[in-house]
Amino acid sequence: MNLFNSTEMRTHFGKSGNWLDLRGAQRRSICRGFSLVETALALGVISFALISLLGLLPGGLQTFRKAMDCTLQTEMTQVLLGKAKQTSFAGLSQLAAQAYYFDDYGNLVTATDTSGTYVANITVTSAVNLPAASSYSNTGVALMTIVYTRKQAAATAPPLGTVVTYIAAMTGNSSQ
Repeated sequence: MNLFNSTEMRTHFGKSGNWLDLRGAQRRSICRGFSLVETALALGVISFALISLLGLLPGGLQTFRKAMDCTLQTEMTQVLLGKAKQTSFAGLSQLAAQAYYFDDYGNLVTATDTSGTYVANITVTSAVNLPAASSYSNTGVALMTIVYTRKQAAATAPPLGTVVTYIAAMTGNSSQ
């Protein structure tokens, strides 16, 4: 029995009858690796995917910053409304006399503190006309508007957010 003829290069392994084609093994050992075309295509696909992902980063970071600003505005509003609750109705206009500075965690800081990132300005309007309240006196109601900006923002930059709330207090006159 001729195991090595000119058309087939085979060898016999043991008694199981399995044959191995030696030409395929030689061909695989010679042609290992990737061709230049395959490598260029793989790099093109990977670079396309990476450029797409890098293009999404600015939008994601901007959305993250807006979400953080919204969350911090809620915390800063709670702090300022707490101050308003502790102030008498006649003293509410004094809240508007100064700017309030907050850090990145929503904590109240001084104006000279370098960690201050946000600025809140308060406007208090005492003469408020409530809807459907024309028969009642509105002497115990004030409108408090809080405008938030970034400390480093330009003067022409739009505010980050505005909170408008009504503050009601009992005055000395309780005839109604």
